[in-house]
Amino acid sequence: MNSIQAMAADMECQRGLKLPPLSLPEPSQSEPLGSRMAFAGSGDSYAAALAAHYLSSGRATCHRPADIIDAGPLLAGGRVLYIVSISGRTKANALAAKAAQTAGMQTVAVTADESSPLARRCSRIIRLDYPASGTRTSGTVSFTASLVACAWLATGGRPGLSSAAEIGRIYDDAAAKAAAGKPGAAPAIILGDAHLYPAAIYGALKLNEVLGARAVAYPLEEFFHAPLFGVKGSDRILVLGNSQAAKKLKGAGLGAQSIACPGKTALESLLYAVFFLQHLVLGLAERRGLTDCRFVSDKKLLRLSSDFIY
Repeated sequence: MNSIQAMAADMECQRGLKLPPLSLPEPSQSEPLGSRMAFAGSGDSYAAALAAHYLSSGRATCHRPADIIDAGPLLAGGRVLYIVSISGRTKANALAAKAAQTAGMQTVAVTADESSPLARRCSRIIRLDYPASGTRTSGTVSFTASLVACAWLATGGRPGLSSAAEIGRIYDDAAAKAAAGKPGAAPAIILGDAHLYPAAIYGALKLNEVLGARAVAYPLEEFFHAPLFGVKGSDRILVLGNSQAAKKLKGAGLGAQSIACPGKTALESLLYAVFFLQHLVLGLAERRGLTDCRFVSDKKLLRLSSDFIY
């Protein structure tokens, strides 16, 4: 099985993803949910950690590991720090855990590997358990598992998802929408505000590592301050959940389209965006006849990436 086939197989595993069976303390009556929590992560895991911030209405904070290393006590002092990492091997995450513990903070590893350096460094472990193909590929089911776990933690087990079956329904709806679109060119810019911004980040990362495409994500409002002026006429812009912004961009002669991200709750809408973007990237890879993700096939860049991260 090549890495593109493995990506497709892992994506299908999301239909049966279980809600995380986490044991959480009862929230204090005197403080809002999420107010004693900070989240951190790198790459895909940063997007999952950032989702916790938005889904808790900003009460849970989110940081990059370098920020915790540099000023942990100031950023997350008095909070429990949840460090999200599928592999648990990212150096920056382990260093962030060390800095946080030195500052007297409680640390929790949210990871799939209980024997990883991060897990050994943290005082508590939440193990991510999900089905997967076992072949190295771009993160899909692993990301969704970490996303739902972060949402679960930040909302005290009430993330706005009625049952595990809802994940399968949202997945099928998003897959059908992506299939109907028959994408041609990859978007160079993905825009999303509030809870959809983590999905925009995730989508840009998948375009980078699967297709080797140049892609960036911006919060919608921030994009109009300055990045707009760097857009070229050939750039495709994908707007998550805001058709009016896409219309304004198209009216200015730019190649923009919007994708509605329906959902009864913010988490359902976010999952829809994530699943749509996964299928968008996979569809582009298949239409180009790719057999491997760029990060797998480009050994030189993979070595550079691994040497820096691990």
